[in-house]
Amino acid sequence: VLTALMVAGRVGAGITAELGSMAVTEQVDALRALAANPVRKLVVPRVAALVLALPLLTILADTMALFGGLLMGLFEIGQSRAYYMGHTLGALTITDVVSGVGKTVFFAFFIGVIACYNGINARGGADGVGKATTNTVVVSSLSVIISDFFLTKMFLLVLG
Repeated sequence: VLTALMVAGRVGAGITAELGSMAVTEQVDALRALAANPVRKLVVPRVAALVLALPLLTILADTMALFGGLLMGLFEIGQSRAYYMGHTLGALTITDVVSGVGKTVFFAFFIGVIACYNGINARGGADGVGKATTNTVVVSSLSVIISDFFLTKMFLLVLG
C-alpha cells in the first residue's frame, strides 16, 4: 500500500501533468485529427507500464523492508541472523506474498486510469493542469486505500 501511495503521488501526478499539458496545447486533438486513437497511443502504454512496474517495485520495497528489519535486529537488538530469518520467513506465507503483490496490479490499474483520465480531460491552461494533477493524487490515493480494503477481503475469501 505504501509503495502504491508513493507511486500515486509521484507517477500519477507526472502522467496527469504530461497528458494535461498535451491536452491544453491541443496535441491530443491533433492525434484525433490524424485518425490516431489517443487512448491507444497515450493511455494504454502508461497503464501497462504501471501494471508491470508497481508489482516489481512492491517486491523490491518488501525485500528492502525485510533487510532493514534484519539490520535492526542484528545491530540494535542483538538478534542472530538465523533467529530473525527463521521467525520472519516462518510467519510469512505464500498467501501473504500473492495477495500483497496481486493487489498492486489493481492499484496500478486504478492509478493509471485515473491519471490518464484527468490528464486527457484537463482544460483551462496551466491552472487546469495543476487542478487535474492535484485531483489525480487525491483520488488515486483514496482509490488505493479503499480498494485495499475490498481486495484484502476478496483475497482472504479466495485464498483463505
